[in-house]
Amino acid sequence: MYWRSSMFFTNHIQELADGNQILGEFPNLKNSKINFNGANNILYCEPGVTLSESSLDFKADNSVIYLGANRHEYKLTVSVYNDSVFHMGIHNFQTCKMTVILSEQRHCYIGDYGVFSWGICMRNSDPHLIYDCSTRKRVNPTQSIYIGDHVWVGQDCLILKGTQIDSGSIIGGHAVISGKRIPHNSTWAGNPARQIKDDIFWNYACVHDYKSDMTESTLFYDDYIEKFHQDYHRDEWIYDYQEAESINYDEMDRTLNMLDSSQKKLDYLIQLNKTKTKNRFVHRI
Repeated sequence: MYWRSSMFFTNHIQELADGNQILGEFPNLKNSKINFNGANNILYCEPGVTLSESSLDFKADNSVIYLGANRHEYKLTVSVYNDSVFHMGIHNFQTCKMTVILSEQRHCYIGDYGVFSWGICMRNSDPHLIYDCSTRKRVNPTQSIYIGDHVWVGQDCLILKGTQIDSGSIIGGHAVISGKRIPHNSTWAGNPARQIKDDIFWNYACVHDYKSDMTESTLFYDDYIEKFHQDYHRDEWIYDYQEAESINYDEMDRTLNMLDSSQKKLDYLIQLNKTKTKNRFVHRI
């Protein structure tokens, strides 16, 4: 199943050694590479994972990359260092390659059914050290990124440390987000990003080839689904805070930070994915 290759060749992985593992189902590689340069790392793939024009790089030790089942191809450049987790849930669509860089034992967790446009970059550190001149205390700690279900991230967005986005929201093109908590079913845009509108939801349909009659039919959602998608639930993408369902991002982060091996981190992710509820990534505003 595994064979030796140079890290510069595609459709290959380096020979596994030093406790590194590929678990789950082996991914389909299309002009892609997986590099293990540290020890005790895990790549876990659910069934149906295809990596296209992608690069997954384990730069150090004890990290996990988890890729959910996907009817679409993954298009990723991911670099993880020590004790970090990158999780991408099921059936996320990417227009083009997305870059993710994870440092300093912090993470990036993405839920299910998102849409990610061109030129997106996510990184959880600055990454150089910054100190207060008076106190000499560090002022730029690395922080994890959490993105819920059914989130649409627009073209050329920069998602930075400490960002938490709840389900059903939209991040407009060229937005820069750092340390913001984005509530569910809201639209944010700008640099720095600010809320543009709340109480919205979005649908996957792509309008590029619409003619006038099709445009007219989409002006009211209930008319649209009655005509074209009678199998849709009219409130499928409207989320609501439910205390019994909600999973706190900060608690997730504390748990991942506490677990002292890549296997324990993976076990936690697998358990999370066994018990999904609609409003799991919706939090009290």
